Amino acid sequence: MRYAAYVRISSDEQVGNYSIDAQKRAIETWVLAQQGLLTKIYVDEAKSATTVNRPAFKEMRLDAKNRQFDALVVHKFDRFARNRTDALAIKSLLRHDYGIKVFSVSEPSEDSDGPMGALIEGVMESVADWYSRNLAAETSKGKKEKTLQGYHNNRAPFGMMKGKQKQLVPHPEELKALKLAFETYAKGNCSDWDIAKMLNKMGYRSKTKRPFSKETVRSMLKNQTYIGKVKYQKTTYHSDGRRAKKSKVEWFDGKHEPVINPDLFEQVQQARKQRQVNRKSPKNARFYLLRGLVFCYECASNPPEIDTKIEFGKMSGQAHKNRNAVYYRCRSKELGYTCSQKPPNAIKLEQEVVHILKHLKPPAQWRKKVEQAMSELIGQQDIEKRIAEIKKIIERMDTRWDHGFVTDEQEFMIQRMNLQMELEQLKPVPDDSLDRAAELLQNFESNWNNLKDKPEIQAELVRSIVKRVYVYEKGVYALTLHSDCHLVLGHKLKEPTKFLVDPFVYRGGIDGDRTRDLRLDRPAC
Repeated sequence: MRYAAYVRISSDEQVGNYSIDAQKRAIETWVLAQQGLLTKIYVDEAKSATTVNRPAFKEMRLDAKNRQFDALVVHKFDRFARNRTDALAIKSLLRHDYGIKVFSVSEPSEDSDGPMGALIEGVMESVADWYSRNLAAETSKGKKEKTLQGYHNNRAPFGMMKGKQKQLVPHPEELKALKLAFETYAKGNCSDWDIAKMLNKMGYRSKTKRPFSKETVRSMLKNQTYIGKVKYQKTTYHSDGRRAKKSKVEWFDGKHEPVINPDLFEQVQQARKQRQVNRKSPKNARFYLLRGLVFCYECASNPPEIDTKIEFGKMSGQAHKNRNAVYYRCRSKELGYTCSQKPPNAIKLEQEVVHILKHLKPPAQWRKKVEQAMSELIGQQDIEKRIAEIKKIIERMDTRWDHGFVTDEQEFMIQRMNLQMELEQLKPVPDDSLDRAAELLQNFESNWNNLKDKPEIQAELVRSIVKRVYVYEKGVYALTLHSDCHLVLGHKLKEPTKFLVDPFVYRGGIDGDRTRDLRLDRPAC
């Protein structure tokens, strides 16, 4: 039986039986005792059980769906989740939908001990759920009590720092800039972005060491901590584990001295109200087909070292206030960075992407090409031949095992596991995923035309193929496709998928300029 293992530690479980190494050793010993093959170990370090949004956990689920292993082993069932509902859903999905057995090294289970194991497993789920809820309640109680006593719970805001007994005190260098920001904004002729540019030009950086953005300034100018208050907000979470910020914010008198005069603070709040505009989108607001997909090539390929967010360089759709023009604008400037990318016209950019997608067709015998590409990737000329060879070797090894000819059990297990892992890597991508990708690409134009009056569904059609649109100058530089589409179109998995798109199709077709080349010959990769 092919076993996989899932191990996890949260930030406060670095020692004892919950350490990564301890869990691995226990699982390896257990699998060896079962005479099974441990094919893969999925590891999530410093990840909370309150969320299922964990990298290794998601990878494990995908591999389970594709039947990459027969059983999953954990040290304890609370490694899945401490929320009883989540734990039950996860195990039910593995067992009943994917046909995967689930075992615990240190606890009885439904798959190892039958009905009695299922009963004990349910009890342990309830215990883990109680532990998680009780810990959260005690932590929340402690934070609120600390706030009621006037102590600041979080990181010191810009202009302040933690002094003795972790009380807030003025920051000798930042306080001058903080006061200047409040005084300048109170005059009523500056925006958040104006204040951010002023602070950045003076060489100041936020507490996260990043340049000031308009969002950072907005939060700063509304922060009552500067007038001697401390904040408490109960921590709640969405169903996917993300922190929710819907709980009521409560302000209490703090032990620290104010660093901003309350009258000046109130002047700033009044200035904010005067600048506030109705942000509701009008009924005739334009729909942006590529919303969330467009990235500035200059910024995305050269992110600042301190800003490691994968969303850096994203461009948002905007309309010009004084003239009838829509475009996509790089948000790097809002974050306090420089960018030379000029906003491309939204209509032309969307037409260009649709034109490219209409010309991306699966090559003849694409499935055979996928198999050839995988063969090249592993250095084998005939993938089916290698699969057959491995199966024969495994069969001979199992025969030796069954007849008692194996003298070194540990060496046998290692060789058998390595062969099994190679066999799994040689298996082709699931056919249904590739067939769907091929259908999307082959019939994109007809599907697009059939959805002419349904822009939201057209956007979903584009998203089913495209992950990112990179813009350089005023046109498309490249596209990042979903992996199944990439496989269907590609010839070599180690290289980008490159297709030259006819550069003459749109000459004079969009803006009447017969000399302009919209760079549709750039690669879609």
